[in-house]
Amino acid sequence: MIGGVAVLAVLFVVLGPAAAWWVEHIDKVPLNGQGAVAGKERQEVLDNARGRLAGIAAGLLAAVAIFYTATNAASARRTAEASVRSSEAAHRAAEASERTTQAAFQSAEAAQETSRAAIRTAAATEQGVVTGRFTAAVDQLGSDKSAVQLGGVHALAGIASDFSSLRSTCIDVLCAYLRLPYDPDPGEDGDSESRKAYRAFREVRHTVIRLIGNYLRLPAEHPRSWQGHSFDFADVVFDGGDFHHAHFSGGTFNFRGAKFTGGTTNFRNAHFSGGTVDFGGAEFVGGTVDFAEAEFTSGAVDFLYAKFAGTVSFEGAKFVGSTINFKGAEFTSGGVEFNSAEFAGGKVDFQGANFTGSTINFLFAKFAGGRISFWLAEFASSNVCFPSVKFIGSTVDFWEADFTGGIVEFGGAHFSGGIVDFVEARFIGGTVGFRGARFAGGTLDFSRTLGDRPPSLATESLRGVLLPPNWALSPTQEEDL
Repeated sequence: MIGGVAVLAVLFVVLGPAAAWWVEHIDKVPLNGQGAVAGKERQEVLDNARGRLAGIAAGLLAAVAIFYTATNAASARRTAEASVRSSEAAHRAAEASERTTQAAFQSAEAAQETSRAAIRTAAATEQGVVTGRFTAAVDQLGSDKSAVQLGGVHALAGIASDFSSLRSTCIDVLCAYLRLPYDPDPGEDGDSESRKAYRAFREVRHTVIRLIGNYLRLPAEHPRSWQGHSFDFADVVFDGGDFHHAHFSGGTFNFRGAKFTGGTTNFRNAHFSGGTVDFGGAEFVGGTVDFAEAEFTSGAVDFLYAKFAGTVSFEGAKFVGSTINFKGAEFTSGGVEFNSAEFAGGKVDFQGANFTGSTINFLFAKFAGGRISFWLAEFASSNVCFPSVKFIGSTVDFWEADFTGGIVEFGGAHFSGGIVDFVEARFIGGTVGFRGARFAGGTLDFSRTLGDRPPSLATESLRGVLLPPNWALSPTQEEDL
């Protein structure tokens, strides 16, 4: 707008006063006074002056415009150059920042690598220390001095509890120590030195067992718990030991061929769950082995061909939802108690077991659910008692079992629900008593039983009881009962 006003002002001056001044002073033509031109001549003189002034003004305006444009262009160039310089400076700053970041990253990586190297060094140092401790502990365990052996036992247990990566190895070493040959108690007839050596060696062994029991009593989630690991006690001689409340779970516990020869080995309230517990071929031949109130659940416990000749108690034990195998077991010359034991779910198998020359008591035991098999079991020269036992809602079979010699007593037993099957069982010799037994509900099947009817098998309430033809009694015989 200012430029437009300036142009108008220039035109006014050129067409007005400037033209007259040009004629009088440049062209020397008087316009006023004596000799002044007038009329048409005056107009022509002024028009010529105006034309020349207009050309000069146009040139000046063009020059000004060119100058203004050039000035603006220079200013714009300087602005652009400044912007470029600013951009280049920013780029250089960004590059410097990137270099700084890369340097910081490289420094951080170097620091991390230094830390990792320090960790590796520390780990190697620690591993060396642990390896040294382990080697020293094993050397101690191999000493012929019981005091040194005890130190090795505690050292190995400490390493196992502190370093989970070495736990299985330490457990294996401790179990291997228990598997070493172990001479029995020399008794009172032994000399003092041999008895002293025996007691010292026995103390070391019992310490191993006690420590294993301690760590198996810790909850599975405890960082030092030994649950979930495997233990190899094959052929170990136990003349005592404490596993009470221990949890045998999540691993393999091998007692195959172990010998329980004396003292008291305590499994009271122990829990056998998950994994496999194998007492196959174990010999319970002396002392007392106590499984009272132990729980055998959700796993497999194997007493295959085990020998029970000492005092073994399963009083109040619970066999629930698991497979318990007493197949081929021998119950001889001792006492085995299942008093108040509960057999529920799963399977308990006494197939082919021999109950001879011992007292087996199931007083107040309860068989409920699952399957309990005495198939091919032999009840001879023993007292096998099922007094007040409850057979409820389960399948109990005595298929082809032999009841010969000794006493087998079902007095006061309660048979209800499920099936109790004596198919092809043989009642020959000895005494088989059902005095006071109650048969209510379920099925008690003697239909294919061989031999003579047990005289104490009452008939006043035999609902659900299937008898073979030769066992039927006349009314007079029933009255005699």
